[in-house]
Formats: sequence, structure tokens, C-alpha cells
Amino acid sequence: MERDRFPVVVHLMLWRENRLFLLRRARTGFLDGFFALPGGHQHAGESVREAVLRECREETGTALADAQPVCALPYHSGPQQGINFVFEARHERGGWSGEPHCAEPELFDHGDWFEPRALPDRVIPWIHDVLVMQSSGHWFREYRTQ
Repeated sequence: MERDRFPVVVHLMLWRENRLFLLRRARTGFLDGFFALPGGHQHAGESVREAVLRECREETGTALADAQPVCALPYHSGPQQGINFVFEARHERGGWSGEPHCAEPELFDHGDWFEPRALPDRVIPWIHDVLVMQSSGHWFREYRTQ
């Protein structure tokens, strides 16, 4: 019997002076026009932490010095199923080197800093939930949509 395989996706909350860095998706075919956290799929042989370090470098052009886990978000949406891991790095704690920017223009068309209470209208919906979870100390939530 073959086992089911589900993607592991990592995301990173880059914080500087209480502002969050987001990238606007473009030309990906999935949620284009929405702002998202930098991140992507774990590669075979990588640890989850290695994946978030790589994705940060690829998408923002910065080198992470440190990333702390924030939460785990298993999801099941129609035929899609997997798990998201969200990490954070804070500039004030020496979390990265370099200036975050849109380093993959084939996938994103804009990167910018946002106050948590003033996120763009078109933001990946679960980012609001992650911010609430983070402030309340919760680390786990399952998402199921039709």
C-alpha cells in the first residue's frame, strides 16, 4: 500500500519595528494579487528550519541568522492537504542580514512593510489568524475548507 504524501510549506514573518514584511503574489496561478509571507515548499532532504532559511534567501534576498517557530497550521482544502509551519525573525534581535526586497520578480511584483493592524485588503486570510495566535500564545490550528 502506497502512503499518502502531503506538502510541508514554510512561511516567515520578518519583523522590523513592529512592521511585517509581505510580498504580493503575481504570475503564480494561485492567489495572485494577494500579499503573503515569504515562504514555500520544503525540499526532499531538508529540515523544516533549513527550508525556511532557503526560502527567505530566495524570496527576500536576505540571510536569516535566526528564526523561531510560531505555529503549525495543517490544512485540508478540497483535494489539497498539507501542513504550514510559520516562523518569525526580528530585525531588532539580529534576525537577518541584508535588506528584504522582492528577490523573485517572476513570482512577486511588490514587497513592503505593514503594521499588523493595517494589513492590505488583499492579504492571505490566515495571516490574520496567525497574528491572533501569536499574541495569544496559541501554536496550532487546523484549516478545513470545501
